[in-house]
Amino acid sequence: MEGLKKEWSPDVIAGKLKSSSEPQTISHESIYRYIYDRNGRYEKLYQYLRQAKPKRHKLYSRKKCKLCIPERKSIHLRPIYINERKRYGDWESDSVIFSKQKTILSVQSERKSKLIRMHKANNKSAEETKNALIKTAESIPKEIFLTITFDNGTEGAKHTEIKREYEIDTYFCDPFSSWQKGGVENANKLIRYYLPRNTDLSKLTDRDIYEIQEKLNNRPRKCLGYLSPNEIIYKVVH
Repeated sequence: MEGLKKEWSPDVIAGKLKSSSEPQTISHESIYRYIYDRNGRYEKLYQYLRQAKPKRHKLYSRKKCKLCIPERKSIHLRPIYINERKRYGDWESDSVIFSKQKTILSVQSERKSKLIRMHKANNKSAEETKNALIKTAESIPKEIFLTITFDNGTEGAKHTEIKREYEIDTYFCDPFSSWQKGGVENANKLIRYYLPRNTDLSKLTDRDIYEIQEKLNNRPRKCLGYLSPNEIIYKVVH
């Protein structure tokens, strides 16, 4: 359960095992079953999940995403050059949840440069997420804001307004497959170093959030040849 303790989702753990050289793999559903069986409840493994609920909702009681999200376009229709990170401007979006509070962080990560944007939102609603996405769009040059990929949470339901306002394309992961937007999932893991699940966001100002964001954007990354995301974007823009 090392992956869970790193705050990886069961989807990410299963995906990582499939893509590695490990001889044995496991499905995300098997991981969920273990978390919620007698041993998993005793170990309180559910606390490492994003929503940290001690009881699991029945799988088929969830609403189908196509009923919640208008004009939903599957990630499988996303061009190969985006999948292979061959250009700048393709973003992934997610929500970071905290214990016992409605306030969240809306996080966006650019796939190729690893640039991060973080915005405190009052809740996980589609309207609050739309406002956070507008802040992200307004903070960067138009030429590096081309697409956004979401998971299937209802916070992405107003993607059509962003799509039309900024003339971009939007895509959605398969249901329960958040590992398909691994860039922002990895960004969330870095954010958790500064903002653990029990952080009281009401005590943090927008300036506090910005300073954490820029610590991450100024951190050299091995995958970027030890340049930082800000250095990469500066070169692209100039």
